[in-house]
Amino acid sequence: MSRLPIPIVILAGADRKPATLPEQGRDKHPLVGYKSVDVRIEGRTLIETVVQRLEASGGFFPIYIAGPREVYEKYAGNARLIHTDGAFGDNVRASIEHVQAENPGSPVGVTVCDILPEPATLARLLSNYAEHAPCDLWAPMVRSPRRPEKLGASAWKPAYGIIPENEDAPVRVLPGHLVVGDPQALRLKFVYRLIDLGYSTRNRSIDYRRGQMFRGILADMLMHDLRLLARFRPPLFTWSVMRAVIPAARLLRQGTITQRRLEETTRRVFVKQRHRWAHPDRRVVVPIVEALSMARDIDTEEEAAELGGSVLH
Repeated sequence: MSRLPIPIVILAGADRKPATLPEQGRDKHPLVGYKSVDVRIEGRTLIETVVQRLEASGGFFPIYIAGPREVYEKYAGNARLIHTDGAFGDNVRASIEHVQAENPGSPVGVTVCDILPEPATLARLLSNYAEHAPCDLWAPMVRSPRRPEKLGASAWKPAYGIIPENEDAPVRVLPGHLVVGDPQALRLKFVYRLIDLGYSTRNRSIDYRRGQMFRGILADMLMHDLRLLARFRPPLFTWSVMRAVIPAARLLRQGTITQRRLEETTRRVFVKQRHRWAHPDRRVVVPIVEALSMARDIDTEEEAAELGGSVLH
């Protein structure tokens, strides 16, 4: 069991250009700019609402907002500000380094500024995390409703097929927009690079994302192996990652990957080898949960309106 509360960062950078939407979402109007300030829920900014709901859960403290000080200072309330305004991966790096310095040895939670988490949902997620902690990484996926219309204006979002533990058939899942990780266990430079690539290809098909991310990361992996070779260590990083990722990506594309296979592949790719050897019983946990409010991130004007929000122009 791991002690709560967990320090958490709300990533609150800007979308500087409209997101590329898949064919199913081409009739929607993507939001740009600092949407957590531009979207108002019952007269309050979205960022204020997210902070209030995280506080109400009782499971997260301190709460940090990662974004430009001049944008968020008057909306932060009790949250602490991490001044950053770079690329997505750079913002994550600045956030993790800041939180580690203030909370050494603690797991770190990361979420986004454009969701409306329900308090009951947060309570269930915190219980799930506590059941599995300590773990190297905890990243819930949200079970998608069988009837897509239940997603309303978010029905266009791409879903993935995963076979849950103790089940035989795949279910459709959506990203849960909340992770908790042990920074000391993770290959952080590699994580930051993949986050940048993942963010730039969000809402696109698995095939497109796989190709773009593979091409974007291959040179970085080869350079890492050259640095290992210069230190007289076996240059096996690229081979190890590709050996794990290629078959798993094929299964993910087919919608036939098992929950446990996904967890094991994620641990092999993102967790330092020395940490895996030192802590063989630790896990990456990707629970499949009922938490629709965590999956409905607000990317478009239509999604904001459906959730009771108004958008400043």
